[in-house]
Amino acid sequence: MKLLFLGTGSAEGIPALFCDCSVCVEARRRGGPNCRTRSTVLIDDVVKIDLPPDSLAHVHAYRLDLSGLQHLVFTHSHDDHFAVRELQYLSPNFAPCRRGAPLNVWATPELIRKMLPEMEHFFEKAPLKFNPLAPFHSISIGPLQVTPVPAHHKSDELCLNYLVRSGETTLLYATDTGWYDEPTWTFLEGRPLSAVVVECGKGRSKNAYMGHLNVDEVRAFKERLVRAGGLSETAPFYVTHIAHTGLLLHEEMSALFAPDHIAVAYDGLELNL
Repeated sequence: MKLLFLGTGSAEGIPALFCDCSVCVEARRRGGPNCRTRSTVLIDDVVKIDLPPDSLAHVHAYRLDLSGLQHLVFTHSHDDHFAVRELQYLSPNFAPCRRGAPLNVWATPELIRKMLPEMEHFFEKAPLKFNPLAPFHSISIGPLQVTPVPAHHKSDELCLNYLVRSGETTLLYATDTGWYDEPTWTFLEGRPLSAVVVECGKGRSKNAYMGHLNVDEVRAFKERLVRAGGLSETAPFYVTHIAHTGLLLHEEMSALFAPDHIAVAYDGLELNL
């Protein structure tokens, strides 16, 4: 399984658009892995998770050809993951050379209902096929076996993380996660995991908001998976969805997590799992 981190930042990115905090100032100076666009990944070149408003910038930065993209999977409806009006550029007026089947869009039924009115604002109809997802129900998405699991992120919407399997490799992709409710932990109990990607949206913050994880909560998240028997202590484990309000630069977060065998993803990182 090939995993390309197109973006690893939170909603406002790093450096944030209108911010001059110490992290943003230093990120502008250092550049490199400290500059983060909104979170999304590309798996095996055919399945993309989430569509942030930075997607065209990702195409340019990594010289991507998304004309053959077959599947787009959504986690939830926050703006940094759900720039659905960008899908109008699949239409013949904007992509006249694109051929083949419609783009498969995968999401909860609730999210699909939110998308449909957006289509009315498109310049012309785009070739899209909507496919509903249900928690804990595995489904084939292209060459991958995908199982949605509920996150704990929004009180008014079912948000999803994903178990993604290719051959003998199983990845847990968990962005905008929060601390899982017990049904999700129970489902993951003892389930073999080859690698994990989890958000660290709160950084070193100790606030009580439960929709994201801080450094200590990420450590506890990993410990619980290891105790459950499905994850090796030394298996690939990466954090993403990192915010400037977490008050940590890339190098600082990497040093904090190094003793825990946890790595910090960055924009453009490619993994072969």
